[in-house]
Amino acid sequence: MSTYTIGTFTIPPEIRENLFNELNFLSREGIKLKFSENLAGKFHFFYCDFEDDSDKSESLFRQYLANIITDLIMNPVTKTFMNRILKHKYQFFDDKEAKAIIENAYIYLHELKESDINAINRYNMVFKEVNQYLLHNSNLYLEGFLRFRLKDYFKEVIDAVDQAVDHFIMEKEYREFIQLLRYFVEIQEPKIDEVHVLVQSKQEIYFLDEVNQPVKPDQITTVLQDLEPEVEYEDWLLSALITMAPRKIVLHLSANSEMVQTILSVFEPRVFICDGCPMCGQTHTLVNPKMEPH
Repeated sequence: MSTYTIGTFTIPPEIRENLFNELNFLSREGIKLKFSENLAGKFHFFYCDFEDDSDKSESLFRQYLANIITDLIMNPVTKTFMNRILKHKYQFFDDKEAKAIIENAYIYLHELKESDINAINRYNMVFKEVNQYLLHNSNLYLEGFLRFRLKDYFKEVIDAVDQAVDHFIMEKEYREFIQLLRYFVEIQEPKIDEVHVLVQSKQEIYFLDEVNQPVKPDQITTVLQDLEPEVEYEDWLLSALITMAPRKIVLHLSANSEMVQTILSVFEPRVFICDGCPMCGQTHTLVNPKMEPH
């Protein structure tokens, strides 16, 4: 009889559930084994006793066990480590923020901007390490194995947490920035009733009033004076609209663009998106964000 021991320091309930469910499945498939668990201080130990004398059966069992351990390492154990990394490196997040960051970090690690083949390769890499280890060892400590035997994967876990933190901070700063702009818009007296916005390129932006006439340059002179010549056109457009503070904005732009989403966030409910009209294809007097104010 061979006994394999799986140890863990902080055992999430899903580890126990997943392990027992898989081992129960093997028992129903005819593999002779029994399992038990023991708590020693802060450590949980799971014992898998293989009771078949056949080398072939034990090899099959070991591969099943390696597959189970790989799933545990790449799911609940990885999430546990992500939480530890976050608390160690970034102590200033509250529980709600930490939960959102861990969820995003897990997505970055396994799904975002990654092909299915890369995900399979990563799984196969971890499985190969686990299976090779079990050939010569019957005791495996989950957290220690991830930390010291899977160093490349562990680095990817750390990078995923850092990436999720950077994204969270940027999103938070963006929301605060939008709130500030909304405040400026709310306290500002509108200088124009209606403005239509057309963008043909980053250097060609058109502002038209409610009768389809070009907006007078002096209505946006302030924003031209305040902005640097090399400013991004998105910033210029947003600043121009805030300066004009129109009661109604009609965007002749793609509703899916990031710029439109920002304008909606700042000016809603004043914003309307055109879904196609003759104006979108006409040529109008150019208002250039790079031009010198008169």
